Amino acid sequence: MSDCKICFHKGDGKFMRRPVDGNCPVCNPDHPIDPAKDACVCPPLGEPKLLTCVAPVVFDECGINLCREIKIPHCLLEKNPTTAAVDLKVIGIDFSIDDVCGSSVETLPKRPNCVRITLSRLKVRFAVKLLDRNCKVLAEECFQALYLPDKDSPHCDDDTNPPSITIDLYTPYGVSYYGECKECIPSINYLGFVEGPERNNELRQGIGCQALAKVIELDLEEECMAVGLTLYIKAIYFVQYKIKHAGLCVPPKCIPINPCESACLEFVEGDLLEQSIQPLELCTRPKTITPCYEPVKDPTPADEAATKEECDNCL
Repeated sequence: MSDCKICFHKGDGKFMRRPVDGNCPVCNPDHPIDPAKDACVCPPLGEPKLLTCVAPVVFDECGINLCREIKIPHCLLEKNPTTAAVDLKVIGIDFSIDDVCGSSVETLPKRPNCVRITLSRLKVRFAVKLLDRNCKVLAEECFQALYLPDKDSPHCDDDTNPPSITIDLYTPYGVSYYGECKECIPSINYLGFVEGPERNNELRQGIGCQALAKVIELDLEEECMAVGLTLYIKAIYFVQYKIKHAGLCVPPKCIPINPCESACLEFVEGDLLEQSIQPLELCTRPKTITPCYEPVKDPTPADEAATKEECDNCL
């Protein structure tokens, strides 16, 4: 027997519906609900003035730069002796959260709207392209390198690649977790380019990360390169907003190079199919927000003179 004192009416439940407006030129008078006013029967067509969108919003963000030397595999250069340049892309990062000395996310007892993120032992996965002097791609492979290593590592440098970096991030709606049953381990999601079981090419809520890489210095004789890494740490939440609708967009149609005749030729040579059903009006005005908004002070304000100059150039 439950000790909960909250009372609910017991029964078979309730059936509820919301009014949905449709627009149908042909109506059935015998229908129990006027089809002209029921979007479930006749969905509205046309273009709305406003759209209700669930958008990933960045509530806070900061960036850091790291740099370390990476050895290029000898076999890779041996197969491509005309290599003149290297292009890098970060496709994944393992933050070693399960490692005792790896990255972690901590709740701050006296600052409930922020978390403390410690980055350490980042296993960064790169996709590398070898290019010749004419920018022709000779080969493409993936490799992994460790950033923010242990302090006794030969790649550790207090200025360019320290053992760890700690930052505080504004997370008013909390973080994402993983684990089973009672386990709640805060996670850091990387937005990358990996498919399969360990895919990371989907945007998720909570603490997210993106990264860019650049070859700062390349020494093909010594088969090594200095790789700079920029990390963007973000607090991301999906929020529902109303935005102005500027019109439907139809992608450009491809034209066949060698067309052939068939029974479907008329359709193939015709226009592309378009989506023309109008979204329903869903939103009501939020009651928790007053018309008078308190301005938020930017901790890193932009240079007003430079911003004005940029705006003048845009005009």
